[in-house]
Amino acid sequence: MIDVRRLRVLKAVVESGSVSGAAAYLNYTPSAVSQSITALERETGTVLLERAGRGIRPTDAALLLCEHAGRVLATVQQAEEALAALRAGRGGRVRVGTFPTAGSSLVPPALAAFQRHLPEVALDVTVVELDEAITGLHAGTIDVAVVVETFAPGHAPSDGLTRRHLLADPFRMVIPRGHRFAARRTVDLGALAGERWIGVNSCPGYCQQVVSEACLRAGFEPCYGLEADEYPTAQGFVAAGLGVALIPLLALGAAAHSGVVVRRVKGEQPVRQVWAATREAIADQVPVRTMLDDLEWAARQFAASMS
Repeated sequence: MIDVRRLRVLKAVVESGSVSGAAAYLNYTPSAVSQSITALERETGTVLLERAGRGIRPTDAALLLCEHAGRVLATVQQAEEALAALRAGRGGRVRVGTFPTAGSSLVPPALAAFQRHLPEVALDVTVVELDEAITGLHAGTIDVAVVVETFAPGHAPSDGLTRRHLLADPFRMVIPRGHRFAARRTVDLGALAGERWIGVNSCPGYCQQVVSEACLRAGFEPCYGLEADEYPTAQGFVAAGLGVALIPLLALGAAAHSGVVVRRVKGEQPVRQVWAATREAIADQVPVRTMLDDLEWAARQFAASMS
């Protein structure tokens, strides 16, 4: 394959009419220009420059190569300019994966901020669970993932991903408005040991583990009477008096169901850890870095609004 850099040197020699002229134009030494032409002749298997008196003359092969070199070099320059624009955030696409409750509360303000900062970058957003998000990051089908993971800040694994901690999302006790504890500011989980509990299918694994561990610390295992598909449905079940539930603050959003009251858990607060993750190889690209910055900003705004 012909070396594009050597084509550039040949084109400079032909257009300037001499090795020294090409050297001055390219800021090379004449020796470097001569060596490049010699190497190009070996690559192409043909003579490119002939002696002509005290100067040189391009052969037909050199003129043919120069004709093509103009188009090749123009294409390379366009590619370099397009790549520079992409790196600077003047084009391209960022693919974001998010778990459901972040997708309805935390992520939208971050996306709006991102579009203000980089309006020429397109956005794709999909709702994914943790395993799918991590697989998508490694496969290159997701660029930034907002996920719930089991570890706290300072304990992220070394798995080829770069993570930023967004927030510790506390769980709140959600009970019917007419419940005997509705007037209390905080609720002792142990006092709810005999209640029927509402589980949530959309947050299996770690989220349910947080609830179970909080109840175990309070001295009991929750007895689940119903399983809801989503957190809003769980709130509806609680409002109907069908049980009680621990629900993360992100899932409650700005307004809870009118038929429930939301109370802090007395003592140690159960929390889930929310992270933004990307691949180490793309973490410093302007669009990816901007998205991570905007997610951190949105997380701070959410935490401030809920405090």
